[in-house]
Order: sequence, then C-alpha cells, then structure tokens
Amino acid sequence: MNSFTSPLALTPQPLCDNKGRLQHAAIGLSPRPQVDCALHGHAGRRKRWNHWCITSPQWTLSLTLADLDYASYGAAYFLDMESGEAAAHTLVRPLGMSCHLPDSPLHSHAFLHPRLQLRVDEHPGRLRLTAAVPDIGGQPLQVALDIQRPAHLESLNIVAPLTHKGFHACSRQIGMPAAGSLQLGRHHYDCTLGQSFAALDFGRGVWPFHSYWQRAAFAAPGGIAGNFGSGWLEHSGLSENTLWFGGALSPLNSPLHIEPAPLTMLAPRRLRSNDERVALTFTPRQLHRARPKFGPFYADTRQWFGRYDGVLRGPKGERVPVDGALGWLGETHTRW
Repeated sequence: MNSFTSPLALTPQPLCDNKGRLQHAAIGLSPRPQVDCALHGHAGRRKRWNHWCITSPQWTLSLTLADLDYASYGAAYFLDMESGEAAAHTLVRPLGMSCHLPDSPLHSHAFLHPRLQLRVDEHPGRLRLTAAVPDIGGQPLQVALDIQRPAHLESLNIVAPLTHKGFHACSRQIGMPAAGSLQLGRHHYDCTLGQSFAALDFGRGVWPFHSYWQRAAFAAPGGIAGNFGSGWLEHSGLSENTLWFGGALSPLNSPLHIEPAPLTMLAPRRLRSNDERVALTFTPRQLHRARPKFGPFYADTRQWFGRYDGVLRGPKGERVPVDGALGWLGETHTRW
C-alpha cells in the first residue's frame, strides 16, 4: 500500500502479524481501504475508534463508538445550529462491553446498551445509521439516516508507524450524502437534500499512552471537502492533510497551520497551507466538550461545530470558493 495510486486490493493486506508487529507492506496512503486492521498482541493497549459526524444546515450529530481494550465508550451529541440547543449523552463500560467494532471501515458496527444504542448496517453502496437514546438531556433521541457511498467518492486511508513500536491506521471518509431524519423530544429534524453529509473517522492501532491530536474537516456540495490534522504523523513522512474535488483525493504536499484556540472560545480561526492551496476561516457556532473517564484513564475533547469560508486551489491551481461549508474542528488530549 506504499503508493497513492495503488489499486484496490482483492485480498486485504494485514495490518500486523500474529505477534502484533506492524507489517511494512501495510505502511502508506491509499484512496480506498486496503488493509485488514485486525489487532494482535499488545493486550490492554489496542485502540479501536469509530467517530461519525453528520452535518445538515439546521443541525449536527456526532456519534462515537470506541473500544479501548480495557473499556468501551459510546457517545451521542446533537446540536441545533439555529437555536444553539445542544444535548449530549456518554456511556463507559468495562472491557469493551456493548461495543462491536470490525476490522474494516466498510463493515457494520454497533454500540448496544439500553441507555445508548448506535447501529451502522452496511449494504452495497450505502449504509443505514440508527440511534436510540432514551434520555439525552432529559429527552429521547431517535435517529434514522440513509447514507450513500458513491462509487466515485474516494477516502483517505493511512497506515503509519509510531514511536515505541506503536502504529496508527485510519480511514477518513468525508462527504457521503445523507438523507433521513431524527427526532429529539417533540422536535423533528430532516436532512436537507444535497446539503447534508456524513463523515466517518475510523482509527485502529497501538497508540501512545499520552496522546494529543487536532483535526478539522468539512464537506460541501459538488464533492468538495477537506480533512486536516496534526499530532499523529509528524515523524512518519505521511500526512492526513487532504482536499477532495469532485470526490477525488488531492493530498496537500506542504504544511498546513491551524490557528490556536483563542481566549474567546467562539472566535473565528484561520487555516492556511504554505503553498496557498488552503486559505479558510472557520467560524464556530457551538463548543462541545467531553471528558469520559475510566479510573486513571481519560479522553478530553473539545469539538467546535460551525462553517468554513474561503478559497481552495485545485490540483491544476484553479480557484475553488468555499462558502459556508459545514464542518468542525477538534482537539483531544488523552491518557489511555
């Protein structure tokens, strides 16, 4: 998988051997998932992480399903982008209980507990996402969404070594068209056709005990999207800073800078690349903070939801305006 232009493998490349050692042949970047992310060895240190974010002009939904080996974590967060109303629910369970995560980003997965039910059922070219939370901020939440996987839409798939024999595998799937609705208490919300998108952040690996990462993403009509991040791959020679044009990946080959969080938590922030392919301003609407704990372990996340405006440069230098694209920007500190 070392070449960006590698064809989709008929037989997935194993991420690691039966002793948990990263396979050199798996390292690299691909526009399609090509790696079997089954984790072996490293008992207690294996991390499996699926984070979904669905954006629509009127609302945003964030769902997390995580198996940290010694504990599982499920979370749902809803934000009404117009009123600012927000509701959140988290659940931590011992030893990965309630969480069912596969070794591929294209397979069904779930977090199943009476107080939090999240399901993703995969079908050829599409998936069905459902959620049921009996009490989220004092109200019930019901979600039923149909999410398309267009054949032309590429994804960002990276495998990279980390320090101390660790490694990281991810699949960033951005800009998948979404349809359907959700119900929060007495309020009904629909997806706005052609302007509602789903994104999956699929991560697997053996990660540092103390971790920090920053990630930003957005999607807009016409297959325009972006994914930017730092904290994982700085010493690997790989980068997850990528744009999409018409659904096709266009990796950035120069550093990208995300302006630090200001003292005013909802102040705009700029994102700029050295080669001027990215010149964006992110204007947050709401800040969501989550800090699930399990004994001495925790994951402290601040995630801002809002809109991106500015200009991108396409692969041939063409100017591509971005006007109110929906997205988010997050920072996470962990001890896990």
